[in-house]
Amino acid sequence: MNKAKIIFNQTIMISTAILFGLGIQMIIQHFISGSETLVLGWYIPISICLTGFLCSLPTYFLLDIDTLEKKVMWMRIGIHFVLVGGIVVLCGYLFDWYGDLFDVRKIVVMYSIIYVFVWIITAWIAKSDEIKINAAIKEMQDSE
Repeated sequence: MNKAKIIFNQTIMISTAILFGLGIQMIIQHFISGSETLVLGWYIPISICLTGFLCSLPTYFLLDIDTLEKKVMWMRIGIHFVLVGGIVVLCGYLFDWYGDLFDVRKIVVMYSIIYVFVWIITAWIAKSDEIKINAAIKEMQDSE
């Protein structure tokens, strides 16, 4: 996939996963306390999209991951995880997503789940593209 497509796909996936995580958090709060205690301000959807975009930018750091040896690859993934986590915590602070330290822990747990989700979906999309390319190559070879 080209770089712009990767950034766009990851921005959409991250933003969707954050909204899904907020929905799960609202459902849990509803069943625990019996009321909807999470109120979203007008700026929250915009802040989620901006955070999704900012979190997708460090992906440039990982684009040549296939050509690296395993040790360097895992080191880059670790750095990427910490860097993106820092962006999430910073955006959470700037956009006032949490009020106390307990909320920060919930966001870090939610971030970790979203990080794994985005990796799985990105691998699935890349595999899907690879299958399409291989099918097109095979079709071209069969026609010759």
